[in-house]
Amino acid sequence: MKTDADLRRYRTAIVIGVDRKIQYFIPGIAPNDPRTLLRLRFHDFLSEITDGYVVDVICEEAKDGLESIAETMANREQVPYRNIEMSVQRRAELGIPLLFTIDLPGAEIPAEQIVKWNAFRESDMVDELLHAAADARVLVVVCSVSHLPVLVQILQLKFRRVAQYDVTAMPWFDRSLL
Repeated sequence: MKTDADLRRYRTAIVIGVDRKIQYFIPGIAPNDPRTLLRLRFHDFLSEITDGYVVDVICEEAKDGLESIAETMANREQVPYRNIEMSVQRRAELGIPLLFTIDLPGAEIPAEQIVKWNAFRESDMVDELLHAAADARVLVVVCSVSHLPVLVQILQLKFRRVAQYDVTAMPWFDRSLL
């Protein structure tokens, strides 16, 4: 009699919610500037969280075209990296402006439209994540805090252990340094 093994028990996902501004170093500021030190602390946090795991893939909701701290870490550790943010091309296909989350003077975007666009973006992000995670035994995901609950819930269907961290709730996090 053939049975399908539950491979979930061998799989771990680590989901890290962030304020997206912490994901990138600020060009041109001094190495000892408090804003740089905050980002270095975030880098150390990523290293501490993943220490002891053989990470198969790092997925991140990141700005297109900018190298993030997590991507730099993935490259250094030779771990596959996947940006799960909706591409600029896909946004254009769906009519989602690039700056829809920024409250611009004179821009009157109905709240219902923003909710709809966010749902499209989140759905696309989940698809990208599940594709990237298909064969991973250990997965690291960096996303904005607002997407943390959804991504954790989805990954619990595929991974036995899903650890979640909210960087904005860490004692070392200082929003004024973003």
